[in-house]
Amino acid sequence: MSSEPIMQRDAESGEMDLAAASSGWNIQMSFMLMGLCFSINHGCVTAVLGLATAELGDDLGGIQSGVLYVMYTMSALFVATSLVHHLGAKWSLVWGLGLYCAYVASFLIAVKVPSVKWPAAIIGSGIGGLAAGWLWTAQGVYFGRSCERYSAATNTSIESTTSWLASIFAVFYVGFEVVLRLAISFLYEFGGDAFVYTVFTAISVSCAVCMAFVPKEPESLSSEQQRTRAKSPLERVVEAGKLLATDTKMGWISGFEMMFGLSSSFMNFYINGTITKAALGKKNIGYMTAILPFTATVMAIPLSRIANSFGKAPVMIFGCANYLILALVVIIISDSKLESLGWGLVFLYILGGNGRAVFESTNKAMVADFFPLNKSAAFANVIITSGGASGAAFFIFPTITKFQMGVTCAAFAGWAIIGVFAAFRLYWAEGGGGDRLRTYTKLVNDVGGNTNQNRNSHGDDSDDPFLAMADKKAAKSDNDESI
Repeated sequence: MSSEPIMQRDAESGEMDLAAASSGWNIQMSFMLMGLCFSINHGCVTAVLGLATAELGDDLGGIQSGVLYVMYTMSALFVATSLVHHLGAKWSLVWGLGLYCAYVASFLIAVKVPSVKWPAAIIGSGIGGLAAGWLWTAQGVYFGRSCERYSAATNTSIESTTSWLASIFAVFYVGFEVVLRLAISFLYEFGGDAFVYTVFTAISVSCAVCMAFVPKEPESLSSEQQRTRAKSPLERVVEAGKLLATDTKMGWISGFEMMFGLSSSFMNFYINGTITKAALGKKNIGYMTAILPFTATVMAIPLSRIANSFGKAPVMIFGCANYLILALVVIIISDSKLESLGWGLVFLYILGGNGRAVFESTNKAMVADFFPLNKSAAFANVIITSGGASGAAFFIFPTITKFQMGVTCAAFAGWAIIGVFAAFRLYWAEGGGGDRLRTYTKLVNDVGGNTNQNRNSHGDDSDDPFLAMADKKAAKSDNDESI
């Protein structure tokens, strides 16, 4: 047995240093500890968020959730990169998880001291939103550095490593979201609001404390990455705005991002806070909201296979269609009839889960495909449009009717469908298109540029833009060889 210590300590800070661990198992365990603390803490937040309107009422619940999302969006754009650059990923996570607890604790204060529930709810959501803005940036840095070290320690490809560690994190993240949403309803069997929020506050604080004992992230193995200067908040916003102004695809897909933000707010604000609360009672809302992440998880693999076989566009349309149906159902069917369904309301949450599955997976893959050289600016736009739409919705929804809320969500779902079609047409016209183009190009190359033979064996594709691009590639290849 090796006498080498499992973890060594950084000479300057005295902290356990993940970079010093030569074993891939040590690196994986450290990443899993980070993922465990992050996921349980975040699961507490999402669980109580589903009860915001039901617990605090339409006005305060809407404003509290709106402040949370607005602060998250602003923090992600203006604070996250610089803060993580200066504090490092681990300590950004420690502070982020610690401040995130303020949102959960605000519910406890609101039910224990009703006279201060307004300032408690708004201040708590502001602090929590501020923290949420940099949590994902810090998690991404910890993830990336861990992948580099694990790949080097185990002599595996970086692609295999990222897939493996990402799958571990996904199991924790989604799994604990489901468990804690279920738990919030289960705990109502043993006590009232104060008991439930006390337990959740204690859990979230414990995770933040435990995060302080997780080994810090290692230095990057890439010297170029270590020399890279953190972009200022103004630079990030300018880059995002420039991409939106110069690349039409970004404008078209913004409809999908805003549809997701509005529909998610509609689920939390109206369906949870009004329909499900009246149909099943506040204590059972957690059971219903758990269906959202569970459905998203179950659908992830089938949707991935469909995207690989038929392209991402059909999957994106599927996501839009689910949110469109969700909005139309609530518009057309009266509240009393929906409430009479009781547990039959599960179908609304399945629709929402399908939409979330597309947003979390295929949508983000599409953004990466569309903007390979401008990913940072592209995802900044996703944060602005989806987070901004959610925040705006929570402020606006308390002032309008159910019909107006539903029509707004349905209209954005319709725009999202049109936008997805338009964006993919532009992408294909620019030479994208993935598997079909690569297949045609391979066929052309295999026969030395004999495109007529390919047309004869695959039918008359004279008007096919993908084959036209393959023909041009083959012609260019022939010209290069003749030179």
